[in-house]
Amino acid sequence: MSVNIIIRGGGKSRRRSSEETAEIIAKHNQEAAVREKATYQDRSRRIRKAAEEIRGGKGAFRLESVMDARTYMRHEQDRPGCMADDTYRKELLKHNDEIDCR
Repeated sequence: MSVNIIIRGGGKSRRRSSEETAEIIAKHNQEAAVREKATYQDRSRRIRKAAEEIRGGKGAFRLESVMDARTYMRHEQDRPGCMADDTYRKELLKHNDEIDCR
């Protein structure tokens, strides 16, 4: 799949090559991934606490895990189809107490 990136040129700024632009974008993406992973546990614990409050009474439904969309999508991007794999999900819950609600 190709991605078209449109960059608006600004005034008298120096022109960048495609390679330089790709490096800048890759650097920004890496920095964003580091920030996202650094706040992951705190964010997951807050989401889990909120989910446990809406869990419902006895017999309503059984909450197995809670994770934000960013985390879900990051796992799917790294390993396509992994969230449909029961073994992978069990290992994920085993190693990440902050999303396990059992």
